[in-house]
Amino acid sequence: MPNVKITGLVRASLTVVIVIVALMLSFGLLPSAIANEKCLRIAFPEITGNEDVLKGAKLYQQDMATAGQCIHPVLIPLNRSTTELDHGSLDGIFGWTEDLTALVKVPLLRSNNPVLEVPVFLVTRDPSVRSIKDLKQQVLGIWLGFDWAKQVSRDHENTVEVPGGPVMMQKLLFAGRIDAMLVDGYSYSEMLDVTEFTATVLQENKVYSWLRAEHRSHLATFNAGIDLYRQRFDEWAPN
Repeated sequence: MPNVKITGLVRASLTVVIVIVALMLSFGLLPSAIANEKCLRIAFPEITGNEDVLKGAKLYQQDMATAGQCIHPVLIPLNRSTTELDHGSLDGIFGWTEDLTALVKVPLLRSNNPVLEVPVFLVTRDPSVRSIKDLKQQVLGIWLGFDWAKQVSRDHENTVEVPGGPVMMQKLLFAGRIDAMLVDGYSYSEMLDVTEFTATVLQENKVYSWLRAEHRSHLATFNAGIDLYRQRFDEWAPN
């Protein structure tokens, strides 16, 4: 009799497990869990006074989950993200240009496709300024930690690096503390009224998502998530 009771209990337990697995399959939960159980810590830029980064991080997280990759967004000041990536407290970075490999000491994997393609704007209070060369001794603000901005402005001596990002630079521009600033197209689109200022496109940047090289086994689902994220914005874009 005891053997019969145990066998019945096991059979009942297996039935419950099968039902749960069937439900998970019907809702598409099991493939994601099996595909990549590790939740990757991905850095997103912490921008003073801008909540849209968090909204974008949640969309990115949703699209990654749909592709079968768990990620945990980490909001962090831009200038700290490369250091934390080196130390291993981050597994990857949401968006950086291809110069990232020169800024860190660990091997990296780049996404197949850009996560964003954005123009670089020079915003200035002087309408005659259309390039970095035109600035002369005027003060140019760049976002602390954004290496592409350093590269674009490398021939200009009077440059200040601003923590807090584009929102803080805009305040300094309005207050007359700086004469111009370099921002990407996304930041420019989120700014307050800058109609009194002149904005000139200097170049186009391709921005990629990155992983530390030891996460190569996650790269396929990571790329699939980025493709979904890109598709979301391609569908929203006007024809």
